Amino acid sequence: ERVKLTPARAMLLSVLYELVRNGEFVSEFSSEKIAYFLQRFGAKEAFKLEFEPNFYGPYSGKVKHVLYYLNGSYIMGYSSKDKKPFEELGLILDAELEVNEFLDKPENANLKNTVEKTKSFLTGFYSPFGLELLSTIDFIISEKDAKTTEAITRELENWSDRKKTLFTNQKFIQIAVKNIELHLRDMS
Repeated sequence: ERVKLTPARAMLLSVLYELVRNGEFVSEFSSEKIAYFLQRFGAKEAFKLEFEPNFYGPYSGKVKHVLYYLNGSYIMGYSSKDKKPFEELGLILDAELEVNEFLDKPENANLKNTVEKTKSFLTGFYSPFGLELLSTIDFIISEKDAKTTEAITRELENWSDRKKTLFTNQKFIQIAVKNIELHLRDMS
């Protein structure tokens, strides 16, 4: 018997299934980023996570508990909470039907709407690089109130050497900002 779905679990799993359909693999890292964006699109009450600047971008450190709980029912490979951030986890594919049924209930229309907005936003950005780029730039814009490419670049340089070298190309920053403005302009 599968563990009980909650709004947060169902939303996270739905976007994780989409991530796999887009050719990527599930990991603690990708789950953290998806939870971050689900909150940005309106699921703050469901997740109640606080994100802090970390090595790979904003991180709560709490998503691993959800993954551990879902192990064996919806995901595989997370039997202990000591996985590396990019260690691949498996999704139990036939469990997606239950996730969809949960989100398709009339009382969960707002959850499904949040999921669809998140999926639309992340389309084309499901890779680890894309997820880190979007979450880092969004965090800088929303938490540090950086409005210009120059201000964002300064914040990236102050964040860490990793950010300074990984996101040096202004084009990457501009692509991220454009996607954030297109989908999240009303959310801040």
